[in-house]
Amino acid sequence: MDKNKIGFAEALCLLLTVVISHLILTMPKTILETQSSGSLLNVIYITLLAFFVIFVGQRLYHHFTGKDILDIANFLGGKILQFLLGIAFIVYLLFVASLLVRNTSESFKTMYLQNTPIPYLMFALLVGVSYVNKLGTKSVLRTNLIIVPGIVALLVLIFILSGKKFVPQRAFPIFGYGIKNILVEGAMNLFAFSGLTYLFFLMPLLRDQKQFFKVAYSAAAISGVFIFLTIVALLLLFPISIATGSNIPIYLQTREISIGDFIQRADAFFVIIWLVTILSYLSIIITFITSIFKKITNIKNKIVVDNCFLAILFGASLAYTNLVQVKQF
Repeated sequence: MDKNKIGFAEALCLLLTVVISHLILTMPKTILETQSSGSLLNVIYITLLAFFVIFVGQRLYHHFTGKDILDIANFLGGKILQFLLGIAFIVYLLFVASLLVRNTSESFKTMYLQNTPIPYLMFALLVGVSYVNKLGTKSVLRTNLIIVPGIVALLVLIFILSGKKFVPQRAFPIFGYGIKNILVEGAMNLFAFSGLTYLFFLMPLLRDQKQFFKVAYSAAAISGVFIFLTIVALLLLFPISIATGSNIPIYLQTREISIGDFIQRADAFFVIIWLVTILSYLSIIITFITSIFKKITNIKNKIVVDNCFLAILFGASLAYTNLVQVKQF
């Protein structure tokens, strides 16, 4: 049975994949738009909020060791509550995935493939996800164990190399639009830690379930550091109007990097990071959707279920009119 379980490092990389995916796409843009130069304090604040949420969860989970949220729903309200909650999570994950697929495809089309129809790009992306998921849940999670450390190292390198162009004065006024905006309106930016949602389903997968909250706190701490470093880089490199004007702010950051005559266009490395991270994240989403669906229906054929949900995801991604609508959602 233990061969199907995952360890601390695999669980941590799973959660970090989700956070890094949002970090590469719209998360920094949203925080900077709402907080301006107060973004640095806001990131510290929402990181502390994330720790508080995990602490509350730790207290509530005390009597349900070894169970996921669906097991708890079954215990509290029977099969009906378990089914309804499972459907709610599937709809939520499909919604998030559809935004991710459409945003990624639209952004890639804008930057590199202007003449390629959006459906073709989305289809190619989902074909890659389908191939990865055929390898199995364990393979998806072990792949993240290889990919995430490399992505983390590259993001740190991007931050260091762009540091020579920082303008510290852009961090002022430190309170941005005011302390109330940071603490009240800014609390909504807790969405930056939405990757912690997967904790609801993680405990039964762990080889050592006593490490569950160690994984949670570690993921929150590392995510907080990377969100903070990303916001620092974008805030000090560009005026707010430019940093929030791009669909993918980190892409702007990589275009500012050069290493003598050897590397003049570091954004090529960014594209590799971007696509690998998005593929990993989408594979995780489909893996969890399939797992939830199998649990509430007892269907055993994983490949068929995967393909069905990929088809639904393709259709949902086509439903958006344009990128502006995706940003609004």
